[in-house]
Amino acid sequence: MKLISPFVDSVVIPQLLIDSITKALYAVHNVQNISVIDTIKQFFSYSNFTAGSDSTHIQSASNDLNDAFGLKQVSTTINNSVSWNADWLAGNYNSTSNVTINNLVDRYQLQITKNATQPVGTETWYTINSPIAINTEALAKKFQSILGDGNGNATASNSINNNNYGKVIRAIFTNDAINLSYTYGCGDCIMGCGYGRTWTFKVQTETDCTVNYSSVETWGFQFFWLNDPCLLYNEDTQLCPSGSKTIYSNAQQTGNTLQWQVSTDGTNFANISDNSNYSGTNSYALNLNNVPSSWYGNIYRVLTNGIADKITFNLKFENIWTGSIDANWENTANWSCGNLPDDNTDVIINSGNVLINANTTVRSVKVSGTANLTVKTGANLTMLH
Repeated sequence: MKLISPFVDSVVIPQLLIDSITKALYAVHNVQNISVIDTIKQFFSYSNFTAGSDSTHIQSASNDLNDAFGLKQVSTTINNSVSWNADWLAGNYNSTSNVTINNLVDRYQLQITKNATQPVGTETWYTINSPIAINTEALAKKFQSILGDGNGNATASNSINNNNYGKVIRAIFTNDAINLSYTYGCGDCIMGCGYGRTWTFKVQTETDCTVNYSSVETWGFQFFWLNDPCLLYNEDTQLCPSGSKTIYSNAQQTGNTLQWQVSTDGTNFANISDNSNYSGTNSYALNLNNVPSSWYGNIYRVLTNGIADKITFNLKFENIWTGSIDANWENTANWSCGNLPDDNTDVIINSGNVLINANTTVRSVKVSGTANLTVKTGANLTMLH
């Protein structure tokens, strides 16, 4: 989607955009009907919203001011032959022989540090930080224009080393919303994080701050997760009532003993065996077959050689209104599952007009701003959650 922020080339991020991002962040954290929000709250807490944001537009994910800086970094490599680099090498960052460099440092309150690890040769690595909300990509371009070709380079940094975990919240402005992506990286995040997860949400900031959970993406060396406590989280698994689905774990099958477990309370887990509802209980992929909606909230995980995997799967039942035939709720052909929602089903109505003609009970109903839900006189809609 088109990025329409008019400040893409500006180093300073205006307060108006910072306020919009903060509004979207709180909307995501306040949403009630998306269980992955518990994971987001675990990794990115409310108090992390105070350190400001930068582009394209990154919000701090830590209370630690150093980590706040870390999300607003420009990484530079400068040839030692560059004249003003002699001042930086000596620790003189504010009054070098280059007036343009001095102006950048003063204007944006830049803090320059020499990296602990340095390359072998005639170059020096620096990290440039700012305590204010800056557009790191725009700042990097300014430094790059000063360096020119052959004298080094400057790039925006989009992750931090926070107890070896990388946390980044990125906000992209579109024509009617803000897309928030939450990235939690693992491994050697000083070198860019080897693997992790990114969750994406769309927040309708121009209307009622409705939050839609868009996607979750795994990246990097996922099989390392078994040996790294970095990424413990819960993933939603949506089914239709009496539906079937396969849950894929990150467990490596070859040479390992695998065992799937289920919990009804999120604390106590019990082994499961192949039966009419389960197959693959000793493999990396668990098949759920003809699952009753009364299992809503069941949590599944796999053990690898007796050790629990980092991911748990939270079972949910969802029926989406299609309205492909008419406006009547009671017409099964109008529903994505091909049957009517029951009292253990979350109902999603994204568009269209829906008319309830008889008493009905569901677990929850989510109606978008462009849809209409009408309960006929004499009928009742009961939502249990």
